[in-house]
Amino acid sequence: MHRSALIRLFLGVVMSTMLMLGPTACGGSGPSQEEKADKIHHIPEDSQVYEGKPLPTGRYVTEDFKPTMSFTLGKGWTRGAPELRDAWDIVDIDNDAYWLGFLNAEEVYKPNGSGGLKVAPAPENMVDWVQTNPFLKTEKPNPVSVGGEKGTQIDAIVADAPEVPACPECPDLGLFHESAGATWGVSKGEKLHFIVVEDVKGQTVTIVVETSASGFEPFLPKARKVVDSVKWGGS
Repeated sequence: MHRSALIRLFLGVVMSTMLMLGPTACGGSGPSQEEKADKIHHIPEDSQVYEGKPLPTGRYVTEDFKPTMSFTLGKGWTRGAPELRDAWDIVDIDNDAYWLGFLNAEEVYKPNGSGGLKVAPAPENMVDWVQTNPFLKTEKPNPVSVGGEKGTQIDAIVADAPEVPACPECPDLGLFHESAGATWGVSKGEKLHFIVVEDVKGQTVTIVVETSASGFEPFLPKARKVVDSVKWGGS
């Protein structure tokens, strides 16, 4: 039986049932507010559909990123690049230079000795890697907790950049090399807020808030609200 015939058959049964039940069968008009609130969202894959458009508010669970995590989004976010096993990010809908990213970095960039950068395996100590990055001017690290797991937060300014960027169209300073081949990078003069959670089910998660220097203080509370809602696993 073709799909169109199945639909006609289904509609016929529905109409007959509604006539038998009377007007009270039409009382419902869609999902209740409770049902909408309980809906679990995923970061949309189709960049053509969600390019620059607001993400629905509510609870989200990652599908590809490992370790699996859930978080809550309020208003004012749009998606960044596609979700990967080692990276995903979202963008402030009013300023596409303000980002919040989550990374389970497999590879990073470090100086190659000739004025450029080279790809290297992610270090075991990501906090030390941030603090010793020659292009970052870091502030004093502080302890923090994300989803019940201990971590370290470090604010930094992108004080310098390599003579040769990681690729012709890359930002000034490449930081992470994603599994899909893209470079996760930042621009000179930007301010960053790193949170390194070193043992999430045996894996290290690096969270990065990226803004202009002037936009850091206004944007950080919005980004931290998402971070503070994180739970590890699909709950």
